[in-house]
Amino acid sequence: MKKILPFFALLITCICFAQNDEAFVDALVAQKMAELEMQENPEYFLRKDYCDGNIQMFVMPDGKHCASKSTYYAIYVFWKEDEDKLKFQKFDNCGSFIPIPIGMSKNIKKALKEKQDLKKEVVKPFEAEKIDNNAFDNMSVQSCHKEYKFIFEGNAFEKSFKEFDLTNNSKYKNINADHNKSLLLIKLDEDISEMIKHFEENGKFFREN
Repeated sequence: MKKILPFFALLITCICFAQNDEAFVDALVAQKMAELEMQENPEYFLRKDYCDGNIQMFVMPDGKHCASKSTYYAIYVFWKEDEDKLKFQKFDNCGSFIPIPIGMSKNIKKALKEKQDLKKEVVKPFEAEKIDNNAFDNMSVQSCHKEYKFIFEGNAFEKSFKEFDLTNNSKYKNINADHNKSLLLIKLDEDISEMIKHFEENGKFFREN
């Protein structure tokens, strides 16, 4: 009996605890993108957020536990409902969330209108104004990333950057900080981040499963 009990404990753990990786999240998003592609004039974009090595665990609606495998990924898919409204849906290592309707901010409207400028922009990497081996002594540096994919009129392009590229908190000034923060992409990103923070803090994300 002593040998049987550990076996059942392991079995219960496997049933009640899931671990999903980046491929799992990408598959969910690919399915959503396929649905959007069936629209007459698909126009949508997505943002993938992750910090290397950040692991998160959740209690699911059915009481089971789910955790990210090695790194937690959150992907937000945005699509146009009409000229002034968007819907977006969150996906992560543990599944999908119910879509949420939102209005379009000034910066979001501008980015979607000036598509070619958005496509040409380049986020420059962090570059200190002076070379110093101790330039980052007073910083807590996390390798956090944001990846965007835009699909407009059947054409797709991607943009990515590290959050560190936008900072100016090291010992020496980041000479690319002002350039980066002036970009359409970064202004769009700031509005999206603020919106996501609002929904997170107010408990507005509800899992579909």
